[in-house]
Amino acid sequence: MATFEVFFYCLNEAILIEIFKVFDIGGSMVIHTFGAFFGLSVAFFYQSKDAIADKFGIGVGNYLSDLVSMIGTLFLFCFWPSFNGALGEGAAMHRAYINSYLSLSSSVIASIIVAKATHGGKLEMEIVLNASLAGGVAIGSSCDIIVMPFGAMLAGFVTGVISSLGFAFLSKFL
Repeated sequence: MATFEVFFYCLNEAILIEIFKVFDIGGSMVIHTFGAFFGLSVAFFYQSKDAIADKFGIGVGNYLSDLVSMIGTLFLFCFWPSFNGALGEGAAMHRAYINSYLSLSSSVIASIIVAKATHGGKLEMEIVLNASLAGGVAIGSSCDIIVMPFGAMLAGFVTGVISSLGFAFLSKFL
């Protein structure tokens, strides 16, 4: 699958950049949207009963796996704005950093609110970890555009809520 993924990713990037002439400063269209649809298509065609059945309970999170995931999420939280602003120059790069941090922070707040609301006032860390970076993806393609801080925060909050609700209610069907 990795070989096919690299080939189709390069094809996707060439089509978007060379033919459609898109400028995707944060990679949300080129990287994240492709990854989402490629992953969904692979999951659709590969549904082995052995892979879906979790006989030994290894697919369930525990304290140690949540701790390692939290470290990774913090790392991504710190460096995602530099990823989003890497292709920018001057003021556009600074706007990308600020808008990315605002959107990321809002998605974290939204994921905490939804996690507490869906689990009886308790903080469910798996929901927060899965949804906290949704704001970085949401603002990625447009993070260099001049927007009021409210716009970046709204994008992060809405995607944090959608991602949290999706994980809270749809993960039961996997």
